[in-house]
Amino acid sequence: MKYLLSILSIAIVSISAVAQVIPEDRRVDWSVILDNMEITQPDMQVDVMDYGATGNGITDDRQAVINAISGLGGEHGYVYFPPGRYLIKGPIDLPDSCVLKGDGSGNTTLLFDLEGEATNCISISKAQAQDFTNITGGLNKGNNLITIEDPGLFTPGDYIEIRQENGSWDVVPISWADYSVGQLTRVSSIVDNNLLIESGLRIDYSAELNPEVRPVVPISNSGIQCLKIQRLDEPVEGSGANIYMYMAANCFVRGVESDTSVGAHVAVYSSLNILIDGNYFHHAFTFDGTGMRGYGIALSMHTSECLITNNIFRYLRHAMMIKTGSNGNIFSYNYSIEPHRSEPIPDASGDISFHGHYPFSNLWEGNIAQNIVIDHYWGPSGPYNTLFRNRAELWGIIMTTSTLKETDKQNFVGSETTSTELLHGLYVLTGTDQLEYGNNILGNILPPGTTDLPDNSYYLDEAPDFWGEFMEWPSVGIPVELGTGNIPARMRYESGQNYTICPDSIITDIDEPANTLSDLRIWPNPATSYLNISVPGSNSTISISLYNLLGKTEYSWIIKNNFNEPITIPLDHVRRGIYLVTFVDDKTTITRKLIVTK
Repeated sequence: MKYLLSILSIAIVSISAVAQVIPEDRRVDWSVILDNMEITQPDMQVDVMDYGATGNGITDDRQAVINAISGLGGEHGYVYFPPGRYLIKGPIDLPDSCVLKGDGSGNTTLLFDLEGEATNCISISKAQAQDFTNITGGLNKGNNLITIEDPGLFTPGDYIEIRQENGSWDVVPISWADYSVGQLTRVSSIVDNNLLIESGLRIDYSAELNPEVRPVVPISNSGIQCLKIQRLDEPVEGSGANIYMYMAANCFVRGVESDTSVGAHVAVYSSLNILIDGNYFHHAFTFDGTGMRGYGIALSMHTSECLITNNIFRYLRHAMMIKTGSNGNIFSYNYSIEPHRSEPIPDASGDISFHGHYPFSNLWEGNIAQNIVIDHYWGPSGPYNTLFRNRAELWGIIMTTSTLKETDKQNFVGSETTSTELLHGLYVLTGTDQLEYGNNILGNILPPGTTDLPDNSYYLDEAPDFWGEFMEWPSVGIPVELGTGNIPARMRYESGQNYTICPDSIITDIDEPANTLSDLRIWPNPATSYLNISVPGSNSTISISLYNLLGKTEYSWIIKNNFNEPITIPLDHVRRGIYLVTFVDDKTTITRKLIVTK
């Protein structure tokens, strides 16, 4: 079964309905990112316990996990980890269509002890060997039709990687950043020597830099959800991510706590349509930045059209980073706290970080962080990166200077700085041709006279479904009073519980006989004054809990009736809003989303 961001249910409108402040030539259509993303949930499941796992935190369960993955037989399925602590003494490589799923980050923990090896804990990646062919026309920003030398390499539906040589901006060259400018998308159709591509180009390409394109075959439909990952060993030198993706498409990390990394918690290279939501990433062994040590999420090398939303980051050098030509990605409504680096002034690192080698056309919307830093350690960032309605609560929004080449053509709209401590709350821009509008810097609107900000979002037309019913949206930037608005990720963190949010419709045992909750039906949905529940063939005692989106229990019921006939639960005292309803019997737990209208 195919779902398009089914639990987020984010409404999408064309870019023409928003972004009135930013001229058309300085923006891209970020709304199509959700349109192009296909996040699926499997219909089958295997249990690692059936393959010899112990979950006792002492015995090495790695081979049992590998055997369980093989037990899917290449089919789209879950590898399920019941509550427990699973010691894994070696890396895990996921194949296509494999999802590691736990019983929630508070119940299932994967403990990785790689015995000092500088490598990744979990890898979702696929090597590529396809040839490139030259692009000879259609090189301007916004074009969906490109002309190529050899159309025989492609078929409609192919994923493709576009790239070109580095230009004059590459003032800090290094081999691993060659061909930084590029993007991934798909072929919609082929006409003669022309490829019609799913997403238009997000930057002007140059014939002088020899642009080229190749088909790629990414790993797809794999992911990790509803568990905790903890790295136990620290290599003497080198790095390694807790989760590593390369040439991945429509893969995800959801409802995961990642505790202590060597390199980045999630490192994404040359990937497309990755969803990372409802997670908690925190702490590392080292915070010096070498090999991305101390990073949260880092998007690199053409990574395109990813959505990083509603996550919590804590005590990291850089919580969210764009680098090496990553483009067209959205970082939205994330919360980052306690930035930390090894150098002097430990809390001055950019927990939102633009890190050079020309990332371009990325959107940062509604995030609450401590420091937003656009640095030049690896040269400039590319154009059209957009900071929209973000808050920097500590040092502020800072672009560093460069004597080689500075970052130009960024968009700064509706963001705010709030700390009044000495040298805090800064708003420092360098470079040229920066677009500024309606930024609230310690109570002063910059540029002066830009006090009317009509834009709510640059990729949504209403609040996302994880938003609280009575929460103001947008919650950052004018006309909201400086520093007062909140976001769900920050509220989860401040509540001290439910740091992660698992995807909806989690079935923890889908292979049980029919006499379980697997046949459960609820209606109407949306509901007003009552909710009907039916589980054909079940006569179990069922516990029902109604949670708000912050994880607080609103109501609970215990039903002992025979469910061959529908049961009606009154909702007269339930307020209007969006809830999660959990149904538990002696074998199964199922969670459903419920909308209550009045």
